[in-house]
Amino acid sequence: MPRPLEIAYIPGRMLIFYETNSTVREIWMDGRKLPEDPDPWWYGHSVGKWEDDFTFVVETLGFNERTWLDSFGHPHSDQLHLTERYTRREHDTLAVQITVVDPKAYTKPWVGEPRTYKPRPNWELEESYCSIEDEQNYFKGVTLPAGPASNPTK
Repeated sequence: MPRPLEIAYIPGRMLIFYETNSTVREIWMDGRKLPEDPDPWWYGHSVGKWEDDFTFVVETLGFNERTWLDSFGHPHSDQLHLTERYTRREHDTLAVQITVVDPKAYTKPWVGEPRTYKPRPNWELEESYCSIEDEQNYFKGVTLPAGPASNPTK
């Protein structure tokens, strides 16, 4: 979905402001390591560093069970380790590549194709919340028509 986001740097942290559900993601850049036994969070716990002048690498773990890997609802376990690579290819082009490592859910790393984004300076973040009605409409319009989900435990 073409939803805007904004990225801001403050000393020691990179913040990503998402329009979707008006949420903020915090990426620590103060040299700390990923926590060894983190409390699970929706966006996990993230640390980032510059690999070179053009690539920002983010490592994340500690996701809760409600997190989706994508809009298709691919599963993950408590072993999910996500790596994001944000590369500024040109002044107005940002490429993002995601690598999923989760030995409980997948037999090998899952490396996504890079997605390219262009800045849209006239877009503004709006309030956006998922209400009960939104969830019910999604269930009726998307989940039910897709049919029953398979249950791997049966």
